[in-house]
Amino acid sequence: MRYTFDSKVTTATTIKRWLAKQGVSHRLFKKMLANHLLWLDGHRTGNTAIQAGQTVRFAIPTTMTVTPEKASLDVLYEDQNWLIINKPAHLTSVPGPHDPHHSLLNRIVWYLQQQKITEPQPAIITRLDRDTVGLVLAAKHPYAQGRFDQAHHATLKKEYLAVVAGHLSHATGTIEAPIGLGPDGIHRMVTENGQSAITKYQVLKEAVNTLVDVQLLTGRTHQIRVHFASLGHPLIGDSLYGQASPLIDHQALQATHLSFVDPFSEKRIQADLPIPDDFVNLLNQ
Repeated sequence: MRYTFDSKVTTATTIKRWLAKQGVSHRLFKKMLANHLLWLDGHRTGNTAIQAGQTVRFAIPTTMTVTPEKASLDVLYEDQNWLIINKPAHLTSVPGPHDPHHSLLNRIVWYLQQQKITEPQPAIITRLDRDTVGLVLAAKHPYAQGRFDQAHHATLKKEYLAVVAGHLSHATGTIEAPIGLGPDGIHRMVTENGQSAITKYQVLKEAVNTLVDVQLLTGRTHQIRVHFASLGHPLIGDSLYGQASPLIDHQALQATHLSFVDPFSEKRIQADLPIPDDFVNLLNQ
């Protein structure tokens, strides 16, 4: 089964220009054209002139780009275009060159295959670090990804929960410190020559350690981890920027809230997670 869509034309133009306004990329359109996956009022067509009132139908070309990995998914929200998934620790968002068959994206491909989708091509919209847990938004097909990137990325809202070592000086704050790649090519660090990075936080609970709600105003690699480590309050369990903990086998960081305006329905979609039990336990350790 392919993903197929109908679009009612409202102005005289060409099929390519009309679909570009709907979020179909030039690359995707070329694949549709090459695979004869365009119809005008029920008849196969190419990039022809169209008039208001006509209907363009198009289908997503099938191309297997990621190896499916048979594994369970914790799906919190699903419709015909989107998935919101609770990602576990120790799992990358997308496959890497050293492990191309094991990632959240590989698992989504297998999941969609079970829905009889032919050679699915999902895309991760909101990536998380390998050992960060929580909510990830995925587009089920390239058309959804294109529509989101075209006009709706600004509607995306994300919040995180983290447990940081010790007590912060202020109950609320904004960390504005540029981040760049460290000399070892692995660590990120606060540096004058880095990219602009801004993190807002609010303390939710204090004990021996502190639970904070975090919002990113920029999206740099390891941003939350680097910023709190730069204050002398690294995330508990973060062996890269602080130190490992016997009480948790990954950094205490969860993507806990995710919402966005669906470009298809124009409705806001939202998912939330509770505070993990192990985060609560870390506050007093």
